[in-house]
Amino acid sequence: MSVETIAEPDIAEEPSILTPFPKPRWGRVLYGLFVTALPAFSFWAIQLLKPEWQNGELSSYITLLLFPEASLLFFPLLAYSIISYLLLLLDPTRYSESFVIRFGIYTGVLLALQYSILLLIYSIGSFAYVIVLIWIFPFVFLLIFRWAKTKWDASLLHKTMIALATGAYLISAVVMRDLRAPLFFVLIVLVMAAPFWSFLLAVQASVWLIKNCETKIILPRGLGLTAWLGTYIVAWRFDILKMYELYAALPPTPPDCYIATVAARGHPWFVRSWTVQYADGRFMQVNRQLQWLKCAELTLLTIHPRLHNLLRKIYDTLGKPLARF
Repeated sequence: MSVETIAEPDIAEEPSILTPFPKPRWGRVLYGLFVTALPAFSFWAIQLLKPEWQNGELSSYITLLLFPEASLLFFPLLAYSIISYLLLLLDPTRYSESFVIRFGIYTGVLLALQYSILLLIYSIGSFAYVIVLIWIFPFVFLLIFRWAKTKWDASLLHKTMIALATGAYLISAVVMRDLRAPLFFVLIVLVMAAPFWSFLLAVQASVWLIKNCETKIILPRGLGLTAWLGTYIVAWRFDILKMYELYAALPPTPPDCYIATVAARGHPWFVRSWTVQYADGRFMQVNRQLQWLKCAELTLLTIHPRLHNLLRKIYDTLGKPLARF
C-alpha cells in the first residue's frame, strides 16, 4: 500500500522576527518613542548650549549647525525617515513591501550617521571618551546581562537590577540634593546617545529589509534617490549659511561667569553681594563666591592649562542652562 504525501497548504508567515524589532508590543512602543521623542527633545535642548559669544571654537559652529533654525530643511527628511520607521514597526509584513517606506529607512541611516558624527566632532578635545562610552554601553550591558542570565534565576536577576537602579537613583539624589537631578542626568545621557543608537536601529532595519525585500533598482526608484539627494544638498547649504548668520549675530566679547554671576544677582542680604563699577562705567553685582571662583580659575589656568580647558568646557556646557534655570 502506497502512502501518498498529503500536501499541507502553505501558511503565510510574517517575516521572521529575528526581525529588526523586539517581539513584545511594549518593546516596539519603546523603539517608537525613542526614534520620535528623543530627536525632538534634542533639537529643543541644543538651544541651551548656544554659545555666548564669538569664541572661534569648532564646537560653537557645530552647536549652531544643529540649531532648529539652521536645520529647518532637514526636518522634512527626518520626518520622512521617522514616519517610515514607525510604519515598519506597526506592521513589518505590510509596509516592508513598499519601496517608499524602505527608502525612508535607508535615508534614516545617513541622517542618523550625520548627527552622530557632528556630536562626536563637538565633543572632541573635551568629553569625546564619555560619548563613546555611552554609545557602547548597550553592548557591554547586553553581554553582562546574558552572562548573568546563565548564572542567576531570571526573577532574581530582574529584582537585582531594579534594586541597583533604585539605589543608584537615591544615592545620586542625596549627593545632588535634588530628586529631579538624577532624572535630568539620565535625560542628558539619552540625548547624547540618541543619534548613534538611532543609527544602529536604522542599520538593523535596513539590513533586514535588504536581505528580505530588495531585488533591483528601477528607473522610478533612481529618480526618487536623485530627488532626495538634491534636497539633502540644498538642506546642507541652507544649514551652513544659517549657521554663519547665527554666529555673526553673537556678541564679539565673552560674558561674565554664568552661575556665580546669577548667584550674585540674588538678594544682597542673602548672597551678600555688592556693586562694583568697571573702568568703562558699567556696573556689576559681585560677591565673595564670584571672586573666589574667578581666582581659582585663573590659578588652575596657570598651573594646569589642559585640566582647565577640560573643566571650562564642561562648565560652559552645563553652566549656561543651569544659570538660565
